[in-house]
Amino acid sequence: MSVKDEVLREAEIIKYEGGEIPEVFFWNSYFYLTEPPPKGLGLILNEEELLVLKRAVIERYLEIIKRDLTPENIEKPFYRGIKRAIVNLGRLKNFAEKEGLEDDFKLGLEKIENWIKIFKTQKPNFQKEKLKKLEELLRSLL
Repeated sequence: MSVKDEVLREAEIIKYEGGEIPEVFFWNSYFYLTEPPPKGLGLILNEEELLVLKRAVIERYLEIIKRDLTPENIEKPFYRGIKRAIVNLGRLKNFAEKEGLEDDFKLGLEKIENWIKIFKTQKPNFQKEKLKKLEELLRSLL
């Protein structure tokens, strides 16, 4: 089965412009794609297309978490901190479980683990207690 171009465009929007809570963009995209005109495109999505949109949510969460685990971002206005990474990891976990995407979630956890290692190497004394909580949460999920 192939994925409609409209679905691929919406997945890109979720990934790169999906805000802080990508599920909201997922549902906006879903309704835009499936609502009959004039409100939407009136498409019927197959399972593969739904999966593309859901995986875009996971990728967006990973981008958000990476942003907050990138030391170069600390002084930038969009940086939210380690506490926000913890919150977003929890949201990602809930979404993945609810949507049956545990395998995708596990692959994401490996990325997060690597980002934490890099962060600790470059900023060993930054928000140590929060970083410790994030590591504990990560260990509990691996």
